[in-house]
Amino acid sequence: MNILSGLNTVLARRLAGFASLLVAAAIAILSILPGEDLPEVHLSDKVEHAIAYAALSACICFWLGRRRIIAGVLVTVGFGAVLEIVQALAGTGRTASLLDEGANLVGACLGAGLAWMVAKAASAR
Repeated sequence: MNILSGLNTVLARRLAGFASLLVAAAIAILSILPGEDLPEVHLSDKVEHAIAYAALSACICFWLGRRRIIAGVLVTVGFGAVLEIVQALAGTGRTASLLDEGANLVGACLGAGLAWMVAKAASAR
């Protein structure tokens, strides 16, 4: 039995669903905080967006399964779009950005690809 065989279970998919909620909550909190309250990461803002949304998308896509990868990407990108609008309305000095949403899309696609590859490898075992 290898490590990938354990990923093809109902429990693993449920854990991915729970991880999706945790990652989404972290992204939401960081998106709503005023800019001066954010931790200093020393990465490009767009790279930060891509990493965060890759993690979220990977969790959502693994949870939904390989046959629903596009739905996972759409949910992830939609979540990002809603948060961009909330940023603009929250009065914290943050603004909505189409470039941020573009970085979210890139990250969502990368995360979906990762989830698809892991799920495919797990089902091949």
